[in-house]
Amino acid sequence: MRRQFLKTAGIGAIAALTLAACGGDDHPIIETTSLRAVHASATTPAVDIYVNGARAVANVSFGAASGFASVPAGATRVQVTLAGQPASSAAIDVSPTLAANRSYTAIAIGSGTTGATRLQAALIDDDGAAPASGQAKLRVLHGAPAVPAVDIFVTAPDAALPATPTIAGLAFAQQAPASGQAALSVAGGDYRIRARVAGQTAIAFDSGRVTVPAGADWALVAVPDAGPSNSPIQLLLVPRTGNTAFVRDARANLRVAHFSPNVPAVDVFLKAPGAANSASNRVLSEVTFPQDSGFLQVPAGTYDASVALAGTLTGVLNLNGAKLDRASNTSVFAVGLLNGTGDQVLQLKAFTDDSTPVSGKAKVRVIHLSPDAPAVDVVVLAGGAIAARPVTNLAYPTATATSLQLDPGTYTLAVVPAGASTPVLPTAVGVPVTLAAGDVKTIAAVGALNATNGQSFRFVVLDDK
Repeated sequence: MRRQFLKTAGIGAIAALTLAACGGDDHPIIETTSLRAVHASATTPAVDIYVNGARAVANVSFGAASGFASVPAGATRVQVTLAGQPASSAAIDVSPTLAANRSYTAIAIGSGTTGATRLQAALIDDDGAAPASGQAKLRVLHGAPAVPAVDIFVTAPDAALPATPTIAGLAFAQQAPASGQAALSVAGGDYRIRARVAGQTAIAFDSGRVTVPAGADWALVAVPDAGPSNSPIQLLLVPRTGNTAFVRDARANLRVAHFSPNVPAVDVFLKAPGAANSASNRVLSEVTFPQDSGFLQVPAGTYDASVALAGTLTGVLNLNGAKLDRASNTSVFAVGLLNGTGDQVLQLKAFTDDSTPVSGKAKVRVIHLSPDAPAVDVVVLAGGAIAARPVTNLAYPTATATSLQLDPGTYTLAVVPAGASTPVLPTAVGVPVTLAAGDVKTIAAVGALNATNGQSFRFVVLDDK
C-alpha cells in the first residue's frame, strides 16, 4: 500500500514560522534546519503536528509522512495531537535541540500512555548528504511495541542467512545506525531483509526481494502488521522524497503430505519452474504414509513441486506452475495408488487452506482422500448409532465446499457409504475427535479399503492454524 506524501500547503505554516523569526534587515539571520514528521503508530488515529505552537501539518494518517520543511535551528517544540485537537491536548510534546543545516525526521511510534512502549517520538538526525555514487542510504527504526529486540539481516535475495546479523539486538525505539551517525551505505541493487527475535533461530520477518535503487535515501520503520501475514511486523518505507510504502512479509505457507497408501517413502522437491530435482531444492526427505510436513514457510512465488522415491531424484509425481501468494496457506497431498488408473491414478492434489478461526466455534474441513472408497457421508455416532450426518455425499478426492462450524467438545466420527447406515468406517465404534473453540482443523479420510491397495483406511487430523 502506497501513501502520498502530504502536500506542501501544510508545510507553508512551518516556513512562515521561519520567515517571522528572521525579521527585517536590523535583525540577524536565524539559522535553519530541515524537519519532517512520520506517523508510525498503528493504534493511533490521524494526527495534527504543531511546530513551535502553530499547526504545521494536519490530518496525518498511519503510514504517511510530510516532506522536509525549513524550521529555526535550536530548541524546537514539536507537539502531536489527534486530528482537529488543539496543541494543549498533545499526546507527544517534545522540545529537541536541532542543529543547523541537518535533516531531522520525527517519527511517532508506540502505543498507550505509560511504560517504555508508550506513544512517543523518535528523532533521526542525518546530515542530509546524498548517497555516494552507486550507493543507497538506509536507516532502521524498531517501532513495533509488542515485538522484542530483533536481529536484522540484509543480504542478497538468494543468500543463506549469515551467522552475524547486519544489525544486532535492535530494541523498541532504537535506531541503527544511531541518530547523528552516518547511515548504512549499500550498493544499489536487489536485497532481502530478514529479522528474528534476538537469541532465537526462527525468522520473524522476511521481505522477499526488495529493490534498493542507487541514490535512494530510506528510513525503514518496523511497525505492527495486523495481518493476514506470517509476521507480526511490516516495514514502513519512508524515502527522502516520493511515496511511502509498506513492505510486508513475503512468505507463503505450504504443507505437504504423503497420503498414497501403497507408495513407499518419498522425497519432496520445491523448485523454480523448469528446474531439475536436486539436493539444493529437496525440502523433505524420507516421508512415509501418512506423514505431513506441517506448514513450511517459503518465499511467495510460482513453483514446480516434485515427488521422488526416497534417495532418488527422478520425479514420479509432478505439479508444475503452482502459485503461492504472500500469506496464503496451501496443502499439496500425494494421493491415489501406485500404478492406479482413472480416478485412482497417482497424483499431487492441491487445496487452499483457510486458517481463520471462528469465535467460540471449531472450524472443520473434511477431505475424502481414500482412493478405493465410494462417496461417503461423515456421521457423528452416539451410543453406537448415527446421531447426525454433518457431511453427505463427499466423493474422492474432494473437500467439503464449506467448513463445518462446531461447538467445542468431543465427537465420535465415522464414515458410511453415501445414503447408507453401514458399514461404519474406519471402525465400528468410530474415532473420537476433541475440538476446542478457535480450532481450525482438516480431517482427512486416507488409506485403502482393500488391503491389496496398501495401508488401511483411517482418519488423519491436521491442524490448519
